[in-house]
Amino acid sequence: MFSLFRRKPLLDEGSTEWIWESFAWALRNFDRDLFYSHTVLVTPSKAHFPDQADDGATLAQLILDRIKGYMGLERWPTRLVPVREESDIPPSPHIAITGPARGTGAMIQIDQGQSLPICYDPGLLRQPNLLIGMMAQSLASPLAQLCPESPPGGDETRGHATDLLAIFMGFGLFLTNNAFNYNVGGCGSCNCGPKGVQLMGELTEGQMAYALALFAILKGIPASEVLPHLKSTVRPFFKLALKEIKGMKGELAQLQSL
Repeated sequence: MFSLFRRKPLLDEGSTEWIWESFAWALRNFDRDLFYSHTVLVTPSKAHFPDQADDGATLAQLILDRIKGYMGLERWPTRLVPVREESDIPPSPHIAITGPARGTGAMIQIDQGQSLPICYDPGLLRQPNLLIGMMAQSLASPLAQLCPESPPGGDETRGHATDLLAIFMGFGLFLTNNAFNYNVGGCGSCNCGPKGVQLMGELTEGQMAYALALFAILKGIPASEVLPHLKSTVRPFFKLALKEIKGMKGELAQLQSL
């Protein structure tokens, strides 16, 4: 679809093409108008997460409610499930998207009045930005898995598409900043296993930063609103990504015309 490679790309050619194609896929399938009218760059700040609570369960619910609102998933029935061991994870119910997936007109059916379980490690309340990124991934996952149109690369890339959708729906800062992090303990299914460096999600840190740059340009968000919230080690790459993407005027126009 896109002819991107008149010059050597910042990422490898396959990664760059996949990100562009995946944004096109997301615009086609997850409400282009909602993306431009509703989606914001959610920041790790009190501006977007002002809530406080006396107990962890209440705070986790407040955080989840904020995330759902920003992602346009407020009509999705969800329940928080604290998970400390893999055996605590409940089975996923059958979900069907019978109309729009997002927004106030979203049409979701879940078996027998159940709700979508959002598992989290209560210990991550001490690392709220990591928790927020993981909750955003959990909410994006059923969208990526249930979309009738396979993401670029086929069904085997639906995990990568989950990360892309979380960025597309405004949570690129949280994913990029936590692509590599130190675990605090917990179950492997929550991406919080034994202490050590972890990779959050399927996309690399560079791929996430590139997708965040494309998001910012499509939304008309200046770099000055992104960089203060982006960890310092990623800022140089993000600036280069902005420069590369801005130079692709024809490809940008093609993407914006969808």
